[in-house]
Amino acid sequence: MKSLANAVESSDDAIITQSLDSIITSWNKGAEMVYGYSAEEVLGKHISILEPDNLKGEIKQLVEKIKQGKEIQHYETLRLKKDGTTINISVTLSPVFDVSGELVAISAIARDITERKMAEETLRLKLEELARSNAELEQFAYVSSHDLQEPLRMITSYLQLLQRRYQGNLDDKADKYIHFAVDGAFRMQNLINDLLEFSRVATRGTEPEPTNSEFILNQALSNLELYIKENKATVSHDPLPEVMADSTQLVQVFQNLIINGIKFHSEEAPKIHISAEKKESEWIFSVQDNGIGIDPQYSGKIFEVFKRLHKKEEYPGTGIGLAICKKIVERHGGHIWVESELGKGSTFYFTLPINPREVSKAF
Repeated sequence: MKSLANAVESSDDAIITQSLDSIITSWNKGAEMVYGYSAEEVLGKHISILEPDNLKGEIKQLVEKIKQGKEIQHYETLRLKKDGTTINISVTLSPVFDVSGELVAISAIARDITERKMAEETLRLKLEELARSNAELEQFAYVSSHDLQEPLRMITSYLQLLQRRYQGNLDDKADKYIHFAVDGAFRMQNLINDLLEFSRVATRGTEPEPTNSEFILNQALSNLELYIKENKATVSHDPLPEVMADSTQLVQVFQNLIINGIKFHSEEAPKIHISAEKKESEWIFSVQDNGIGIDPQYSGKIFEVFKRLHKKEEYPGTGIGLAICKKIVERHGGHIWVESELGKGSTFYFTLPINPREVSKAF
């Protein structure tokens, strides 16, 4: 018992005992450090001396709950120090019984969490600022991309007109230069369209709802029907589950991953297989291909905007498709990754939470 008393006395936490009528009966060294009062100053005093004016009566309410047999653990509130300043504390209240089992007092263990609360508030403000900056950046990307479309359309139209009207009438160099200009204009148009899609992920999406992912995959396959035929690709899938998702964006994820698997194919005809596995609190979707594969050292970088591992002459595209997938999946509270080896194909995985609340929270 002596060692227990020593442990209580030397604890950095404030350990206080109060009678049922809220009179302080014990006060350890930790309480002196937390509240600034010595034991002599508070023993025999009412516990309400620790309550700020705006929380008067709170301790009484907590005591009543203990008398009713309820638990009070890690309750966070404000308390008043001797110098008049308020601090954040986390307090646990426990009943004290005599040998006959009758409730005779209440013990409180309190910890000063002011620094933690200040750090949490600083983090909250930083996150708000970051969210605001991201929203402004997305809006800027959207407006910039949107405003660039019209002048670029005009440039492309006039370049095509030049190409149709004068091709073969000028020298070979002129034909080549016009071809380069038209090609560059089309690539810029594709880039702007993809930038618009990327910026719209967070701002133009809809609320998640129960969605049949097999139906969504079939929509994606219907959209890609011509592309699949042109590349003599085969796309198969296992039965797929119902998930909470923005259906339009989930179509986009499937489309981008299927296009990726077909585009980067080896000499064999492209084969894509889609499946899903339930694991703990999430569905893990996989999109497997028999393509050229990816060097594992680049497995994280391929999800960055504009990140290309090949020259555009080898494989066309803007380098935004996988970044869009990542943004959509993360918007749904999931994550995406790839497992691959050069020459052995790739398997892209992405997760979607099973719990609707987790998906809604991410939105």
